[in-house]
Amino acid sequence: MLSDIKMDLQYALRTMRQSPVFTVAAVLVLSLGIGATTALFSVVDAVLLRPLPFPEPDRVVTLGAEQTQRSSPRYSLMTFDDIARQSTQLVSLTAYTNNLFNLTGDGDAQQLRGTVVVGDFFGAFGVQPLLGRTFTPEERSTPVVVLSYGQWQAMGGGADVLGRSLTLGGQPYTVVGVMPPSFQVPQATIAVWVPYDSQPGAATSDARTQRGFRAFIVTGRLAPGATLQSARQELARLAPALLKEDAALDLGVVGYADRLTQDVRLALWVLLGAVALVLLLAAANVAHLQLARAASRQRELGIRVALGAGRGRLVRQLLTESLMLAVLGGVGGVLLALWGTDLLLALGANNLPRGGDVAVQGRVLLFTLGVTLLTGVGVGLAPALQRTQLNPGTVLGRGVAEATRGRTHAVLVVAEVALALVLITGAGLMLKSFWHLNQVDPGLDPRGVFVARLSLSRDRYQAPEKVSAFYRDFMARLSARPEVAATGVGQSLPGGYDIRRSGYWAEGTADVSNRPDALVNTSTPGFLEALRVPLLAGRRLTADDKAGTPRVMVISQRFAREVFPGQDPMGHRVTFGGDDEHGNPLWLTVVGVVGDVPYAGVESGQEPTVYVPLDQGGQTLFTSGQLAVRAAPGLSPLALEAVVREELRAVDSTVALAQPTTLEERLSADLARPRFRTVLLGTFGVLALVLAAVGIYGVMSYAVAQRSHEMGVRMALGAQRADVLRLVVGQALRRVAFGLALGLSGALATHRVMEGLLYGVGSLDLSVLSAVALLLLATAWLASWLPARRAASVDPASVLRRG
Repeated sequence: MLSDIKMDLQYALRTMRQSPVFTVAAVLVLSLGIGATTALFSVVDAVLLRPLPFPEPDRVVTLGAEQTQRSSPRYSLMTFDDIARQSTQLVSLTAYTNNLFNLTGDGDAQQLRGTVVVGDFFGAFGVQPLLGRTFTPEERSTPVVVLSYGQWQAMGGGADVLGRSLTLGGQPYTVVGVMPPSFQVPQATIAVWVPYDSQPGAATSDARTQRGFRAFIVTGRLAPGATLQSARQELARLAPALLKEDAALDLGVVGYADRLTQDVRLALWVLLGAVALVLLLAAANVAHLQLARAASRQRELGIRVALGAGRGRLVRQLLTESLMLAVLGGVGGVLLALWGTDLLLALGANNLPRGGDVAVQGRVLLFTLGVTLLTGVGVGLAPALQRTQLNPGTVLGRGVAEATRGRTHAVLVVAEVALALVLITGAGLMLKSFWHLNQVDPGLDPRGVFVARLSLSRDRYQAPEKVSAFYRDFMARLSARPEVAATGVGQSLPGGYDIRRSGYWAEGTADVSNRPDALVNTSTPGFLEALRVPLLAGRRLTADDKAGTPRVMVISQRFAREVFPGQDPMGHRVTFGGDDEHGNPLWLTVVGVVGDVPYAGVESGQEPTVYVPLDQGGQTLFTSGQLAVRAAPGLSPLALEAVVREELRAVDSTVALAQPTTLEERLSADLARPRFRTVLLGTFGVLALVLAAVGIYGVMSYAVAQRSHEMGVRMALGAQRADVLRLVVGQALRRVAFGLALGLSGALATHRVMEGLLYGVGSLDLSVLSAVALLLLATAWLASWLPARRAASVDPASVLRRG
């Protein structure tokens, strides 16, 4: 048996050397298909398939609705305490939210992204520290800190870090542990974890005293013997009492891994399906090449059959050749995938959850091996079965074999066109969707605006008056600089940064327990001017809107349309909760209307937004703000960073400036994920079009070569050049039309898969479907016209002389 296999391998190598053009072409096409599939599977494996680096990761769950949401639901600490006290199906419950800390004591203040936690945070995930220990639920008010691996490395990476004191937000914290590099909860950018109640003023904060302060994600583990279903049933029993306290609660339990990848899961599966179609097209092209070789090997196979070779022996030999081609293609595909993975990371794969783990390794290589072997068998099986009929007369004869191969070629062309139409339609829909996203009016002018995040030290700015004084002084100094045209600070900037929403009640309407939400953007005077958000009515916020004056707000056009339909909103009043000293609602009067801005991101769309003055009560939420500085005409916005840092040091050197960039770059980053999937699907669509065109051209060239005698006879009998052109092109277009019909059926059957990925485009967009069909028809016409022209140029006499 081994000697037979060795003989088959040697014969296959000799055959491949005798046909170098065929071998190189087949290997290159397979390398392209296998390499693209491997590269994308490495992303899918890292993000969706690889288990999370926790003990029993399937038992880690988070609270929230089962249906897909754009972001995880948030809960108040009072609600968390109620659930933790009453639940028996969930253990090691923890609530956590991100925070910014100023690290001071060594040069300029640095801004660190941290997570403040309540409950058994590290127990919920079950990961042991790399160094030292983690803090326990009993240390809820102890000023201790656990470092991320990245922060530990930034501090030198020595074991002596344990016991060191770090000044975070003006509060000294003792380092008790370092987490391993695989622990990236809730994001890879987290540098420190601290107990929430260890922060100054935490015991009396809004988070501890107000149920409406919903800012925390709640995570835990299923208790021994518990299941997702039993946990959901328990929460359903607790729901009536909990909803009585907070009607806006979103009660449910989902797997932590599912919640982590909910925003990207559909897109990655769609992209993997698309690259699988590319691989099928590549395999179809190689199958065309295999069939085309039948003519040159017809006599060889016939002689082997005549000499007694069994059909199984010949099938094994021919499959060995196909598998060797596939293995060579697989090796080339892995090399291509190593480069392609780096390209995917550069395109934005590293911004996906767990994107830093993307690599061609282990499971990915096993997947590639399986794909390679399956492809090898797939491209070689049909040709092998056709070429190994046991009747020598049939094999040595031409008519039946050629007719059979012609039908197989036709089937492959129809399949290629159908696959290409499905793939190119998806690419076209994605391109049109991305074009719509790029055409969305951001509601502001991003050109020439420098943006950064400011973080005030909490110990120095506990009093609202100090917060106001800092921003007043800082804004005044910046405004006085000739490099600055306008400047301001707001809670939120476009692109989904620091979004805060709150329920509201308009005066003169019925107050309901579950109030509608609006995005609240606490701002300083000059913020809207720096962004050039258009003023539609009334005025913007000014320096006169300060403490002690009537409370005011500026609203967005959508807020005006939804809350005051058909009315002039000027002078109307709205409350976002709270009472004054007389027990009356804290009313805010509308003094202006401005354009809509998609703060939560273009894909999320515009939402009702209000702008409230920092000096009128927003200070306690404003120790971290988004700075916007518009450069003077002719000045690059990046040149403003030095100006901002200089003035910041003059006002308070303990205030950290982080994430400096331009507003244009930040808006571009908002489109990173749709750009990633659009570029990939568009690339796959182009590959599909090229492979389909090559396949049609190759089949028609082969058909013309096989029918050259027939064409000569036709022309000798009086057929015109145009008749031959119509015959050849018509035959190709009939096959293509059948493929388009099948492809259209496939596109209609799978259109719902695309719905969650599109913006402003229906998944059955007729303009895209029509354009793709016409594109494929035009490509098919060109690919068949070139061989047809060659057939029409045949000299009948020379063909007839050759017989």
